[in-house]
Amino acid sequence: MKRGLLVSAGIAVLLAGCATTTNKVDSTTIASFQPGVTTVAQVEAALGQPFQTLRMPDGTQQLQYVSKVQNMAADSMATTGSVIPKRATTTVSTMLAFDQSGHFLRSWSSSKTQDDNKMPSDLGNMQQGDVSRGTSGR
Repeated sequence: MKRGLLVSAGIAVLLAGCATTTNKVDSTTIASFQPGVTTVAQVEAALGQPFQTLRMPDGTQQLQYVSKVQNMAADSMATTGSVIPKRATTTVSTMLAFDQSGHFLRSWSSSKTQDDNKMPSDLGNMQQGDVSRGTSGR
């Protein structure tokens, strides 16, 4: 019984070290897109369906791809009382712009990392004024 628990914990630790990805946009693929040459159809063939498509008032088009990558947190220390390392999720939003005829113009990305290991202390502290003390109907 104890050996099975240790094996399960070991497998969980190994899997925790692996990154999980949702629709990861590869920067080398984006670098291969040629401005004025690569079309929207070619981009969608290479990257799949975008998360969102925007048609701008001037007739240009923007495709948005969103990637989520889960990795070990920067300190990679296990949470107290656990053998599972802390996790962090990085969300990357990549935008690709196309001209009125559907040819690639440029791309840009932004990212945001979120700590997936919220502790009760991360919720903030109550102050004395946060508790209301009612009177007994007088």
